[in-house]
Amino acid sequence: MSVGKGTARARYRFAEWRLSAMPTMAVRHFGKCLTCGERSADTADADVAQVWCLRHAGLTRHSGYELSAFQYFNASMTDPAVIGIPPTQDEAGWDGCCQ
Repeated sequence: MSVGKGTARARYRFAEWRLSAMPTMAVRHFGKCLTCGERSADTADADVAQVWCLRHAGLTRHSGYELSAFQYFNASMTDPAVIGIPPTQDEAGWDGCCQ
């Protein structure tokens, strides 16, 4: 932020980001009972989460389930060269006052 005449002005710069799956982290799955909210432990094997749902149904007679999968990602800038470079005069209507 730049400060001038008692006011603070923020400078914003648009940047493009990319998501990349973490290669060491497998897709994870878990089952969740929609009646009581109980859920299985997350597992790399979707079949294990489905079996948990069936066992829970057999024990409780609950009938609604959700099977979810999730994956971990890293976010990185597509052009790391822009990190730390202040905006130019052409960006965001910057007029050079209040530096």
